[in-house]
Amino acid sequence: MDIRGPVLLGVLGWSWPSWERGFYPEDMPPEWRLTFYNTQFECVFLPAQQWRVASADALAQWAEDTHEGFLFLLEGGEGEAVPVALAGRAFCLAADAPCVVWFDAASDLKALGARIRSAGDAPLYLLSRDGDLGQLERVRTLLGLLGAGA
Repeated sequence: MDIRGPVLLGVLGWSWPSWERGFYPEDMPPEWRLTFYNTQFECVFLPAQQWRVASADALAQWAEDTHEGFLFLLEGGEGEAVPVALAGRAFCLAADAPCVVWFDAASDLKALGARIRSAGDAPLYLLSRDGDLGQLERVRTLLGLLGAGA
């Protein structure tokens, strides 16, 4: 899998009630949200119970709604086959895989920075588990300061 950089920033899903005002434009239809999300983040983590029940049409729409370099991280077993519609745009991994670093509003940015610096050349996926927009912006700034973004 070709990735655009050693560290990608994303969130657990793209539907957060707190994002309806302040992140997504107020008049944006829900079906356009993934398209907007993918202009702000490089990846998204989807729990198994979400992506495994999605229809083939929904999966194809997700692929169509995102740019070619956008990455779907699908909760699952290492090496598990991804849906055909997301082939080349997704891979399965466990939520506790070493390359996954979860953070939330209360996470220590100094510790997060140390984790990023210790990753070396290995891909690292920084994922917000609570969708806190303020912390996401602080993490994006941290990545810029470290020169570690995609």
